Amino acid sequence: MITLSNGEPIEFLTGSGALGFDGRGWWWEYPLRWMGLLNPRAFTIVVKTLTLHPRAGNLRWYAPWRCVRLIRGGTVNAVGLTNPGVDWWIRVCYPRVRRMGLQTIVSVYPERLEEARAFADKLRGLQIAGIELNASCPNVAHCEADTVRHVQAVAYALRESGHPLIVKVGYDQPYVAIAQAVEGVADAIHAINAVPWRLVFGERPSPLARLGGGGVSGEPIRPFVREAVQRLRAHTRLPIVAGGGIYTLQDLEELWALGARAFSIGTLFLRAPWQPNRLVRAWHTHHDAQPRASTIGSTTHDHTSPSRYNPLRQSKWH
Repeated sequence: MITLSNGEPIEFLTGSGALGFDGRGWWWEYPLRWMGLLNPRAFTIVVKTLTLHPRAGNLRWYAPWRCVRLIRGGTVNAVGLTNPGVDWWIRVCYPRVRRMGLQTIVSVYPERLEEARAFADKLRGLQIAGIELNASCPNVAHCEADTVRHVQAVAYALRESGHPLIVKVGYDQPYVAIAQAVEGVADAIHAINAVPWRLVFGERPSPLARLGGGGVSGEPIRPFVREAVQRLRAHTRLPIVAGGGIYTLQDLEELWALGARAFSIGTLFLRAPWQPNRLVRAWHTHHDAQPRASTIGSTTHDHTSPSRYNPLRQSKWH
């Protein structure tokens, strides 16, 4: 568990947009929520990434398969940050998450420093757990020559909102340098975002080649996540949120052993949306006796390995 600077504890987060913009999930998940098989209150809800202004991207609600495809063990997407903008979210979704009593983190993608300042002004005063800076979207071209300096400046601007800040980095970025640059302003570092298709599969054609290949999530990026978590643990004092291919208790235990203190579950909601709550319950049932707190500013972290008893270790659904 990680305790943010405002006292909010986070342990299991939804991947950005895994349960939509408001934590209720996507329309095909509503029946599971009504039946109690999908309980958003078991998670810190990270909303689908918002831009300052509405962005069309590639996602169309009536044909999501045009930019999202299932692949062996995971997904590839080229959504391109489709969203109605932060003003819409504040007007429509924020009251809803408040009524539902959901612990919420707002994921944002400011392209310029001025946009980061505008986000800070708009989110200031809202009752949210924090802000996540989506510093790397693999489906959007990055124009900044100095990525580290840009992310650092944007992080400082967002922190003016008064909310805790999590910085989500990508494998194709200088993520260790970014983490070191935002120490003192960010509460945690999130590793990693979806990995560009070319880095995972090389020259193998992507089913979304017409949209630039897309970003890969799920089981195929597990080695990338583990490498990133291990390197970040060795080179930064920031608590680590790990995400990418978390399907079983074994995945959680391996990431915990490498240094992660909170977990982001995304692809599992798409492939088997009834499984994330079961996984969280199993973790809590068998591991809550283990000390796992990591507090902002602390220089010590507990590395005790959890019990090796894994009721879900062999229960992969694919």
